[in-house]
Amino acid sequence: MNYVGFFTLLLAGPALAQTPAGSDPYANWPGVELVEGVAFQGDGGLTLEGSEAGVPVVKFWRPVLFREDTDAPVAGRMDCSVAAAAAEFSEEAFDLDERHEQVEKTRKRSGLRENDRQRDYSDTRRDLHIIGRRKGEREHFVLSYIAVRDGERLVDIRRNCTFIYREGAGDPDWLAYVNRYTKFRFAFEPDLDAKINANFNADADLPRPHFF
Repeated sequence: MNYVGFFTLLLAGPALAQTPAGSDPYANWPGVELVEGVAFQGDGGLTLEGSEAGVPVVKFWRPVLFREDTDAPVAGRMDCSVAAAAAEFSEEAFDLDERHEQVEKTRKRSGLRENDRQRDYSDTRRDLHIIGRRKGEREHFVLSYIAVRDGERLVDIRRNCTFIYREGAGDPDWLAYVNRYTKFRFAFEPDLDAKINANFNADADLPRPHFF
């Protein structure tokens, strides 16, 4: 499948894409193609870096406000690292829970404490979100494993987001913030573009509801 046309428009930016106003709420977000047919977009700053494994890593950051509907909002910052790889499909690679178990002890020893897991699994796509905080610090994280089957190919995505904030931020829905400011685009069938934000309403008030 030829993905060139799709991502030429997506990544060219609003000046070249000429997206009609209101037709795509993400049209002005910068984007980077991670692997063939898969792009990442974020409502903030993006840079592309290399890694020791030779996998390109997208760095994303933006300021955020917690308790934004109160008289005393709390300032913070969101930083994400995003990477992807494509390989032949296998059931082992599609087993996200087992893959996380392989690194869970190492993460605990580094002070990362898991509080919750959220899953959205189907026959062609699996999303596993590990949500927690760093021990003794005002820092929360959302580590997302996303595996999407494209025929005999498996696209393996990691998105690791951290939140640093001032005292009084509370315990909001951290994954909702991630979904609010980041997005993946897929140019192959089945088109699962809308799936990743299925439980996210862009008009909702917040808070509510080896790659790295």
